[in-house]
Amino acid sequence: MGHRANLIIVRNHSYELYYSHWCANTLPKNIFWGEQYAIKFIEMQTKVDESGWLNDAWAEGGAILDADKKKVMFYGGEDIRHNIPLRDLYVKLMGYIWEGWEIKWAYEGIVDLAAYVGYPKEKVLTGRKNDCAHTSLAPPEEKDWVDTVASVKFSPNEMLLFPLWGGIDNYLPYGPDLVNRIDKAYGYPRISLSEWSHDFPIGGFHIDMERRRLEFWHANVIPNISQQLQEKWSDWEVVNHYGDYESQCRCTDGLLQFQDMSHHHLLETLKTQLLKESSNPVDSLALFVQKEAEAGKKVEVNPYALKHDTYELSRNVKEQILDEAMEKLQF
Repeated sequence: MGHRANLIIVRNHSYELYYSHWCANTLPKNIFWGEQYAIKFIEMQTKVDESGWLNDAWAEGGAILDADKKKVMFYGGEDIRHNIPLRDLYVKLMGYIWEGWEIKWAYEGIVDLAAYVGYPKEKVLTGRKNDCAHTSLAPPEEKDWVDTVASVKFSPNEMLLFPLWGGIDNYLPYGPDLVNRIDKAYGYPRISLSEWSHDFPIGGFHIDMERRRLEFWHANVIPNISQQLQEKWSDWEVVNHYGDYESQCRCTDGLLQFQDMSHHHLLETLKTQLLKESSNPVDSLALFVQKEAEAGKKVEVNPYALKHDTYELSRNVKEQILDEAMEKLQF
């Protein structure tokens, strides 16, 4: 049990590494409110040496606060981890609070954090193989399962779009042989994703057969995806657009239309999430251990799991900070 994260503070050209067993899913709330509060929160966690680096199998969130360059890079949370429009709004609001700071999302997770401070990324990669569960571009059984979209330009006059599910990492690591498995019968000349799912997709890719060019974007964290696809598609031009989902609209000349995300709805969702009080996971863990013990089972608990230190601002302070940031928003 846990939501593990590495947290890093860079000062005077060196870094301090911290470990938290529980903050990965609450991290966007923990660091949103400004530099001074974020530093206090990070310094309350467990300070570790290099042996405390998590790998891509265990790290569910993380953040770097570079006080020298005034830069924040992070990943984690729940909804904003998979919803790019919601995350873009979060970053925009956070930028008003962290005035003068650059704020970035770590699209490759712990790999990005390690690379930033010069820690060998090979030490945080487990070398897990992607099984490429989906090697055809067939749609899912249910329309509302669609969370990924592919577009394939077969020739200057022929392009088809494919509603998919599972994320780009379930398709693209298969390599260029994927194009030989495309059944055009599954393709559509145009797609409006609002007719398929209410949820915004987590990724998409565009294949230009004539130019031998692969372009992709993704919301979810995929460690080492850039290098992996460069190697798999070695004879192709490979372009990672990260969170720029509109790149696929440009590639498809408007034949692909994403859901119309209401700014008002996104703002209300974000406000609710940021102001919501977090429960203490240690209490839930204690209850679980108690029930297991009552059932005659022996449970060993990781000592780190019993530590949950957080720096909570009052709701009034949070509302004031958030209101001031929202007043600066322009849509």
